[in-house]
Amino acid sequence: MHTWEFIDNWGTFELKDPHHTSYLYFPLVNEAHMMSSVTPTLHGDAKTDHNHFLLTPVSVEDLHQSRAGRNFWVYHASLGAWSACGNSARQVAACRPNQSPDAEEQVTLQAGLLWQRLTRQSALLGLKAEITSFVPVTADQVEVMRVRLTNIHSNPLTFTPTAAIPLYGRSADSLRDHRHVTSLLHRIHTLEHGVAVQPTLSFDERGHLPNTTAYSVLGITGDGQAPCGFFPLVEDFVGEGGSLDWPLGVVENRPFTHAAGQSLAGYEALGALRFPEITLAPGCSAIYVILMTVTTGSENLAGLFQKYANQADIDHLLEQNQAYWQKRIE
Repeated sequence: MHTWEFIDNWGTFELKDPHHTSYLYFPLVNEAHMMSSVTPTLHGDAKTDHNHFLLTPVSVEDLHQSRAGRNFWVYHASLGAWSACGNSARQVAACRPNQSPDAEEQVTLQAGLLWQRLTRQSALLGLKAEITSFVPVTADQVEVMRVRLTNIHSNPLTFTPTAAIPLYGRSADSLRDHRHVTSLLHRIHTLEHGVAVQPTLSFDERGHLPNTTAYSVLGITGDGQAPCGFFPLVEDFVGEGGSLDWPLGVVENRPFTHAAGQSLAGYEALGALRFPEITLAPGCSAIYVILMTVTTGSENLAGLFQKYANQADIDHLLEQNQAYWQKRIE
């Protein structure tokens, strides 16, 4: 295992092959009570308190055992499915001990004051992925994930991208108690830019209470394109016999199951956003901005999305974050 190297005076460091660690994770938080944890493979959870989890609650053991995490998939017609987070079954097997070093990908992690950037490079595919994760220091309960895909091959590269983030959307109590029953309360909506779930009731140790909280995954390309469709249900995305680390929706490049403007009820929800097929010339990049949000109802989503969807503002937001936390430390 490599050791980390500090690259500035504020604790920012770089670590090669971070996926060879099993217990490494970082906090991403703001003072609006958005609290996320993220690993070098983008596992972890996100919540606002014990009763409002956007992503599935995890313990330190779940960080390296669970298949449910943030993911961004690429499908290539000849080479198949590839995870920009390293979370495909094929990539996980390739990085295990005693495997050929040639099968591994080049992976580097940079992390600083409440932000993380993962860079993964596949020589086989000819693609480099850079994923930046942080929670803006604003009054909003949102986590930002920016994905930059760059063609490092000498020929044009054509692929189909799909963001896939399981939406838990309830109390941590429901993880071990009434998991199926609480999924029946889910009301799932496909929007122009993503998937939102707002359960009808909060069904936990506090009792049966009307629920007004919505949990969403929204996305847009760097040049302003909305997703072309969605897989809002876990079971449709993974397919019969599939799994979150080998979903047939990507592995078989299946058509998306739902367009924008549809509603479903009673299932485990998934923020799986299918983006249009793209061809990148050598050296060119494509950017995708993914937002994970917790709001009171879905009426605030449009304004929240517009506030954070412009990829050109992401670097400015990161600078704001860095300056804010540096000042707090001082």
